[in-house]
This record gives sequence, C-alpha cells and structure tokens, in this order.
Amino acid sequence: MSIKHYDVVRAASPSDLAEKLTHKLKEGWQPYGGPVAITPYTLMQAVAIEGEPQVGPSSEPDWYYVIVLAGQSNAMAYGEGLPLPDSYDAPDPRIKQLARRSTVTPGGAACRYNDIIPADHCLHDVQDMSTLNHPKADLSKGQYGCVGQGLHIAKKLLPYIPNNAGILLVPCCRGGSAFTQGAEGTFSADTGASQDSARWGVGKPLYQDLIARTKAALQKNPKNVLLAVCWMQGEFDMSAATHAQQPALFTAMLTQFRADLSVFNAQCHGGSAADVPWICGDTTYYWKNTYATQYDTVYGGYKNRESEGVYFVPFMTDGNGVNTATNAPAEDPDIPASGYYGAASRTNGNQVSSNRPTHFSSWARRSIIPDRLATAILNAAGRTSAFISGKAPEIKPSPGGNTPSGPSADTSVRTISLLPAAGEAAAQGWSIKDGGIQLSDGVFKITKQSNKTWSLTHPVDDAITLLTQGGRLTCKFRLSGALTNNQFGLGIYLYTDAPVPDGVAMTGTGNPFLMSYFTQTTDGRVNLMHHRKAGNTKLGEFGDYGNDWQTLELVFTAGSATVTPKLNGVAGPAFQVIKDSLTLGLNALTLTDVTKNAAYGVEIESLVLEINAPAA
Repeated sequence: MSIKHYDVVRAASPSDLAEKLTHKLKEGWQPYGGPVAITPYTLMQAVAIEGEPQVGPSSEPDWYYVIVLAGQSNAMAYGEGLPLPDSYDAPDPRIKQLARRSTVTPGGAACRYNDIIPADHCLHDVQDMSTLNHPKADLSKGQYGCVGQGLHIAKKLLPYIPNNAGILLVPCCRGGSAFTQGAEGTFSADTGASQDSARWGVGKPLYQDLIARTKAALQKNPKNVLLAVCWMQGEFDMSAATHAQQPALFTAMLTQFRADLSVFNAQCHGGSAADVPWICGDTTYYWKNTYATQYDTVYGGYKNRESEGVYFVPFMTDGNGVNTATNAPAEDPDIPASGYYGAASRTNGNQVSSNRPTHFSSWARRSIIPDRLATAILNAAGRTSAFISGKAPEIKPSPGGNTPSGPSADTSVRTISLLPAAGEAAAQGWSIKDGGIQLSDGVFKITKQSNKTWSLTHPVDDAITLLTQGGRLTCKFRLSGALTNNQFGLGIYLYTDAPVPDGVAMTGTGNPFLMSYFTQTTDGRVNLMHHRKAGNTKLGEFGDYGNDWQTLELVFTAGSATVTPKLNGVAGPAFQVIKDSLTLGLNALTLTDVTKNAAYGVEIESLVLEINAPAA
C-alpha cells in the first residue's frame, strides 16, 4: 500500500493494546509490523494509513477529562495576534468546550448554554472576545476574535490520555475581574454570569457561574472526571488599595468550591474534590514591575501551597530569562512574508487594551503558557494509575466528602443516595408505593398509578442530626407533561419524632419537619414551595417550565433550624424549618407527587442526602 501517515500506539498490557488498536482500526489505520516491548511495562505497535484518518462519529470521545478555566484576562483569549485556525490554532475533534454563546462561532451553527461544542482559539468565556477581530483577519477562514491558551493546554495533554477519551474545557473567565473591586453583575441558570460580572468571591455571580458550569460538565456523563482548574487572576486586585485581602478571599472561594462539589467526589481526580489541583498561573512582567509589593502579596499567596493542592506556575520569563512575550508591538511583530500579522497591526478600537504589555501575546498562549500549565497538571494529577496505565479512572458510585455546613473539621459524612450508576433503586435501599420506578437511559423514571399518590422512600434513622451537625440535600430532577397551572411536580419530605435538640430553636407545633417541599407551576414558572399546615410559602423559582433538568440544593446549617436553598445554582434567602403536624416522611426520606390527581411526570438523574456526624 502507498503509505501516507505513520503513528505509534503505546499500552501497558496486551489487552490495553488491543483496545487502543481497535479505535485506530475504526479510523482506517492498519498495523505496521508487530508489537514491541520497549520497556518491561510498555508495549508499542506501529500503525500506518494510506489516506487521511477518518474523523467522524467513530472518533468522538466516549468520556472526558474536564478542565476548568477561570480568572481574568490573562486566563482567556486576550492574545492580539492573528488567529491561525488552519495551523497553530487548529481545533481537534477530541477537544470540546461548554457553550455559552448562541452560536458555536460568530454566524456559525446554533448552540445552547452548556451544550458540548468544539473548542477553538476563542472560547466561550463570560466576556465575549469573538467580535474583537484583527484588522487583517479573514473571517471566512475562521480567523475571528483573539487567541487564548485553553485549546493549547488540551492539545498538550491529549497524548497522555486514553484514545477513547477527550478533554472538555469549561471556560469561566472574565477580563478585569477581581476579588476586591469590580461590579458584581448577575447570574442566571439559563445563561450564566452576565458580561458585566467582574467580582470573584463566594456566592458572587462569577462563582455561581464557575460552580454551576463545572457541575454541568460532570453531569453530562457519569464517566467524566474533573482533572484540574487552571486559574489566572490577581492583576486588578494589585491595583486596589485592598489588595491584601485577595489571598484570603481566594482561599475562601477555593474551600467553598471544593465543598460545593463534594457530591461529585466520585467524578473528581483522586476521588475527592479536595484532591483536584488548582493550577495558578503567573502574570506579565509589566504587573510585577509596576506593583512589586502588591505582586508579592497577591501572587505570593499562590506559592508554597502544594500540600493544599494549589500549584503556582511562573510565566514571567522563558528558560533563558527573557521576558515572556506580550501584546506589545515589538514583542508580537508582523511577518508579512509568512502571512502573519501580530499585535503590531492592531490599533485603537480593536486592541484588548491600550496598555499593551499587560497581556500575554498569542505566541505565548500557544507555547510557554500551555506548556507549563499542562506540565503542572501532569505533575499534580497525571501520576495516577489511570494515567500510568492509560485507562479510564474508576468511578465509584457513592459520593460524599467535605460539606460546608458541619460544625468543625472533625466530621464524617453519611450519605443516602439514588444514583443511576449504582443500579436499581431497590438495590440502593429505596421502596416504591402506588407507582413504578424504572432505570432507563441513565435516569430513574417514576410512573403514577391512576388515582394514587406515589411515594419513594428510604429509611433515615438520624434525621435529627441535620439540626445539630448540618448537612445537604442535592437533587437533579426533571418534570414532564404539558404545562398546567397550579399542577404539582416532585415533593420531598422528611420528619422525625425525636425531640428538638438543646440549643436549636424551632417554631410551630408538632414534630420537627426537616423537609416538606414541593414543586408547582404557576403562571408558567416552576416554583419551590414550603409545605406547611398553617399555609404554604414560596421559597424560590427554578424558571420557566420547559421539561428541563432542574437542580435543587438544601444546605442545613449546624446547630440551628436554618436552611439555605439553591435553585439551579442560585442561592436564595435562608429560611427556618419548623415543627408541624403533617404526616408524610416519618424517619424516611420521601419523594412523592403529592396528590392522587393529575401531576407532572418525574425523572431523577441524581439525589444525595449528606448528614454530617462527629467522627468516631
């Protein structure tokens, strides 16, 4: 045959080699010679192909390593040099991103928020850089916007992950954002943080965007694994008088992020959100020269924290001590003979900033920055058995781990869960009455019997501990059926006949009701209601009814009756649970459709109740 391309497949065992070769054969490759043992632990097989490898549905990844990108402008597409999508910035079919804009590229295919779409040089960050075109750009060739490093980080990592895996980037960056100054903006579960959001911190819209999109990436596939967070931020804090507050505010946000992701521990590197490394990148020489003292405080706060899973990556200079190139015209000049035009060709109106050395160049974002970030990821997370063997990490179905509502660090967490990955509901300890439950297509579908109210229950013998030690309920569900005003959907109930603990104040008469909530539609909106004998109250809205997935979180504060609801990642006002004389859910977490009359269909993708308890 007339060979056009060669490649090499490496594996740790004959079975691994067979699996990887299968993927290659589907793409049109053929073995070239026989397998060779290049080390006692590594087999190698050469392959060849006559034409071009097939790139189509067969080469789509089966699952993804998830990498979150967050911070401010130097974390995103602020490189001013001409994008090169036909060469240096060429996309790869195994590298995707979570969508944010309404089209994949300007004027391109339509997409929706949090869809999985191809990743390119200008990712879907909070700030949209796709319209800031280079004056020499040929938009018909896809040379739109500016250049970031996200695609290139992923390209550096591809050779080290299984052939059936891809990398899913989660872009959450916003230029000019800081912890100590900037507008807060707003957050919507349907569109994410608004473009004017410029303030990081626990509970801020940028944080809500970060945590919600990270969860969305993991919920796309139970095999997906959160590998790392790439964080580059600090410049705008250095220019504030309150810059010294930045390190503590960053640490608080990091702690909250890991706590909020604890329900996804099984899908995190190392089996815990606390083990996912935060790779914290440096800034340009301009900032250090201009704010030397502030630099030591802000960027120094990222250093020497490896024991906490925080890794600082220097970018100030290259291996020869030369300053890493920025958008300064002399550092990214035009090369007309090669058809390349750099930051030097940009003028006011199409520059990312008039202060050119404040941002790394396009070339730096294709080379030194992704090189060092990818190396840091591999050093921090790439020496696991999964990476060494070239296999997918083992995903264990039982979540758990850290939760922010415990009274001290000396806590353990007991979990009750309903997860498709763990098998049938009955095998997980759940019982259905007056209805049916079926595991299909990765979700639990609950069916209603005529003129009956279904209930799905799991025993809870320590419900009162939610008041003393705190905990969390997380449920992702979907309602189905035609919109009907005032119709009920999913209800969640739990109460106990144990006495109210000393030191906890509860109002009302009857037994302590930890949960008595139901969903209901009014005026086309899906509402969360607090069921109370004395009169129901509205706790919040999920948004317009549309058969979409909804996420409910209820965070119980230790030593009190206070509960904070989060609807699709948006925290609502805290409220007090009460004593009541309702009769549903005694010592059992109970899911129900509330009424024997017509109600919405209910599907459950995941449910986890975490109850904190003092460590034994």
